[in-house]
Amino acid sequence: MRRWRAVLLAGLLTSLVLPVLKAEPALPGEKRPPREVPEAQRAKLAAYLRDKALAPEDYVASKFRDHDIVFIGEHHFVKHDVELIRDLIPVIYRRGVTDLGIEFGCYELQAEADALVTAPEYDEGRARRLMFQWGSYWPYVEYLALYRAAWDLNRSLPPGAPKFRIVGLDYRPRWDLLEEGMSWKVWRKIFHKGGRDEHMAGVVLSEFVKKGRKALVYAGQHHASTRFAFPAYDFARRRVSGFDSQTMGRRVSRALGARAFNICLHYPWETIDGPNSYDYPLEGAVDALMAGFEPKRVGFDVKGSPFGRLRDRKAVYAAARHKFAFEDFCDGYVFQRPFAEYESCAVDPLFITNENLAEAVAYLPNAAAKKKIVTRAQFLAKFKWDADFKRLYPDLR
Repeated sequence: MRRWRAVLLAGLLTSLVLPVLKAEPALPGEKRPPREVPEAQRAKLAAYLRDKALAPEDYVASKFRDHDIVFIGEHHFVKHDVELIRDLIPVIYRRGVTDLGIEFGCYELQAEADALVTAPEYDEGRARRLMFQWGSYWPYVEYLALYRAAWDLNRSLPPGAPKFRIVGLDYRPRWDLLEEGMSWKVWRKIFHKGGRDEHMAGVVLSEFVKKGRKALVYAGQHHASTRFAFPAYDFARRRVSGFDSQTMGRRVSRALGARAFNICLHYPWETIDGPNSYDYPLEGAVDALMAGFEPKRVGFDVKGSPFGRLRDRKAVYAAARHKFAFEDFCDGYVFQRPFAEYESCAVDPLFITNENLAEAVAYLPNAAAKKKIVTRAQFLAKFKWDADFKRLYPDLR
């Protein structure tokens, strides 16, 4: 029973199917700036970036010199984040990396994924089916485009060259069994292959590590972190109620040690002020620095750098650590633009059809939503709304 309670907690808290934060829109022009950074600290951080930072594509690729598995963790649904992964495909291939592992795919469909990216002609419908079988709630154009980017690369390669692969790490939970007020016995049937992180870590180890293959692994930061144990925060009691220390990145890191590396993509952090509260990460230190720094798109080390000792006193991430520091959270970081310029991923209008609508609704991981959605238009509108970054974070510059 305890084991399956842990599986349930991990499955629900880390699926990130629906954004947690439901902020109300701010009034026009109502934006709050990040906190000021002391001049001496700003100068030290800026000097480090000028000396060590790289363009995000070059930074991620450079980590394969000393690491076998590079985890890159995101918020979800941010257009330029997914496009970075797309653009990395030919870059890491030139470094000898031929595998991209993704949270957004089912490992049991790997043969079909391999066939898609090596076929003579690209089949957009097959790409949609692969994504749909992982999550009918993921109808986003930019994630689908990852398969097209792999196909484009493979079509450009000379005969006999190794093909690039996109490997689905996850499986499809039986969300069609989801109801309100379920017993633990039914929850076990939903997560019929165990915890998602355990499954994804197993695929990373079997497909890449044991075969001596380097890989870029792309997932939500909760799954991707190699060292950080995420606290579960009880807002009513204002205390940490537990930790998720069995995430994919931590499991793989225990096997690989220093050969695993986690890069986090810039996103707002939830705070202890309430379940719907958020703020700039590190109380705005990175955002304030980057407001006056060029170029804006940079990747840089956190662990072992001046950035590593930056602190945050209000983030949920910091709630269980008296002296939480940035380097406790991730190894490296990528900043591409200020939050005011973030764009949401686009919804693919062809993802849901009259033929697959019933299945799409049945496999929603939200019992209340299943009762409300009856048309394709409602389905697509809901997931456009869920991914709307400016709605979720209306007052960040």
